[in-house]
Amino acid sequence: MRLTESNVAIRPRSPWEAIDLGVLLAGRHRALLMGSWALVTLPFFCLLSVLLWDYPSAAILLFWWLKPAFERLPLLILSQSLFGATPTLMQALKAWPATLKHQLLPSLLWRRLSLSRSFQLPVQQLEHLAGTERALRINLLSQKDLRAARLLTIVGAHLEYALWIGLLFLLYAMIPQQIQTDWHWFNLVDVENQWLWIDHLTNLFYALALVLWEPIYVACGFTLYLNRRTVLEAWDIELVFRRLRQRLIGSAYVLLIGVGLALSTAPAPVLADQQSYSCPLPETDQTEPDPSLAAPDAPRLTHQTLTSEAAQSEIQGVLQQPPFKNIKTQTAWRFPEKDKTSRSRQTGLADHLARPDRAGS
Repeated sequence: MRLTESNVAIRPRSPWEAIDLGVLLAGRHRALLMGSWALVTLPFFCLLSVLLWDYPSAAILLFWWLKPAFERLPLLILSQSLFGATPTLMQALKAWPATLKHQLLPSLLWRRLSLSRSFQLPVQQLEHLAGTERALRINLLSQKDLRAARLLTIVGAHLEYALWIGLLFLLYAMIPQQIQTDWHWFNLVDVENQWLWIDHLTNLFYALALVLWEPIYVACGFTLYLNRRTVLEAWDIELVFRRLRQRLIGSAYVLLIGVGLALSTAPAPVLADQQSYSCPLPETDQTEPDPSLAAPDAPRLTHQTLTSEAAQSEIQGVLQQPPFKNIKTQTAWRFPEKDKTSRSRQTGLADHLARPDRAGS
């Protein structure tokens, strides 16, 4: 189901508000719902009346018992119309036989008298669940709105019979006064098998009452089912996130188009010359120098004014002078033991300062 295409507001509702939504939904598609129901049920009712002409009570009882099979047609139309895919009358009639394949026999036997029939019908027709899965699903859905679904069936049955009786009174009101004078109900009992058409006509008005009420009944059960799923599966929150995602995607597309237009209208960059320029290095001779030129007795050194011998003598003279050479003369006597004791009492810093003195002695 595409929640974003729903033509009703998806939000949690109270059970009675959900039933009211079902009435509005049935009224929106009343022509299609009532027309398809009439085209399917009225010919079938006429066939039953012909086959069971002598048993009008059996004919109406069998027609009433087969109502769950006919109720699948309005549910088919409503489930598609809710999401914007309303079928035509011919499409609905062609698709209806396929809906009878899913658990029709249980619906006509032990589930026939269930008061929550309209509430449970979408589970087996739309979700195609059976057995244990169906039971678990029904138990989950029935935790909240089961009471409303049962009251819907009870009130619906009373409305159904009220419509039936109302149509009978309408028929009686349309009988001319002269015929009413000569017509007594006890005469219908005295004459056997001559007034069966009255019974079948009465049954026909019941079939017409179902044309008015059954689509509404199925629609209310369907909206109760939708409301329960909305609460359990948080459809309203999911719908908000989907709409937010669509807005963000739209904004991203607009931003992408804007960036593309901005880049397309930007000036072309100035392309630099591919030729590279560099400062040339002077040419150098890569040949190795002659080792004889670097020797101390090389001609380039011996032919200078300052020879190597003179340089060495000058160096020795510098090394014999302060600060490279210091001569200290001690003329007084001193006792080595006392000097040793005094040096042992000095601190590390004093000992460090006394080391030049000790070296000089």
